[in-house]
Amino acid sequence: MASPESQAEPEREVREAQIAETPPSREADLKLTGYVDGTYLYNFGPGSAASPLDFPTDTIPQGDLNLSALWLRLEKPLTKSNSLEAGLQVGVMLGEDATYYASAGTANSPGGPDSSSIYLGEAFAKFWVPDAQMEMWVGKFQAIIGYETIWRPDNPCITFGIADAFMPQDNVGWLAIFSPYPLFDIAAGVANCSGESNDLGSFGVGDEISVMSYAKIQNPQGNACLQPGFYITPWGTHGANARVSIDQNLYYAWNLIGQWSPSFASGDWNLTFDLTGGSGTGDPGVEAPTTYVTTGLYSTWTLMEPVTLTGRAEYVHTSNYVLPKTTRFSGGDYYDYTLTLAVKITEQLVWRGEGRLAWGAGTTLSADSNQNILDVPLYPPASNSLWTLATEIYFRF
Repeated sequence: MASPESQAEPEREVREAQIAETPPSREADLKLTGYVDGTYLYNFGPGSAASPLDFPTDTIPQGDLNLSALWLRLEKPLTKSNSLEAGLQVGVMLGEDATYYASAGTANSPGGPDSSSIYLGEAFAKFWVPDAQMEMWVGKFQAIIGYETIWRPDNPCITFGIADAFMPQDNVGWLAIFSPYPLFDIAAGVANCSGESNDLGSFGVGDEISVMSYAKIQNPQGNACLQPGFYITPWGTHGANARVSIDQNLYYAWNLIGQWSPSFASGDWNLTFDLTGGSGTGDPGVEAPTTYVTTGLYSTWTLMEPVTLTGRAEYVHTSNYVLPKTTRFSGGDYYDYTLTLAVKITEQLVWRGEGRLAWGAGTTLSADSNQNILDVPLYPPASNSLWTLATEIYFRF
């Protein structure tokens, strides 16, 4: 199986393939895995950058050195046999990335990074019901739709993509995954709204419910798959993601992922597309109705072992300006292109370097010297190009 550095896959699919290679025994012990990740980003751009591709501290036009995250996952693997089985999975993130993930769903974002922040990213029990060919999750888990994840090393690029900003973050509830055929999975679940451990902490509203589903279809050769997904909050959502907070009385998001590795490339070339879209009715006095659509194209080449090169091209259109958290008054078009070089120093240690160009409505904010940045909704978003250079080194264990 190709490593996550040479083949861009959602984190759940990577882990499923690893388990398939080395199935856990019935008496499988608890195991601890994780990573430590350090990044440095430098933005070249005029004014005050407002790019949604990163956290707020990553978008100012200057350098930013981060111990991005220490991720720890404790897991009892789930054995899929002919009897009822149980497992568990708990994951905790520490560091500056955790600052923003832990704050998602609250009315106010943190004022700056805090390397002491702790984010409980997942804590759920897993059950296997053989008669139904069903895996059940109960607890807190990461969103089941969307291509990129909260884990930087599991993403194709160092910086986060545009589409990821609109995807749900995490949910507390249950998810049922059915596998009626080896090449087909279908899942459905009910949980609270994204990023909400307690909705009373966001805008003073009560508990809300989201309904989610996805399907995954693979070809017999294993070199192509299609994965549609859907997420809806019929009674409103507050705090949709760590980077884009969407407040709508009714909101839905859809996602379609397609992956293909041409047979003639022998796994050295992988193509992925990620389409997302959504709409909401708005919230009177808080936020106007929102509609958006994004397109992402990824191409990963293995230049030589152990060097890979990934290109990412993205486009988003919004009916009102929902990218930065500071303004909602106008829509527009936004683009970015990213090129990421990865070198696997060892099986566990990887270095990546990256360049990204973003341009379009809202790349930077319009503000004069007498205005506080938090008051930017009084001004339309500026349209400038924003160059970003990034480097990263991470270690998996």
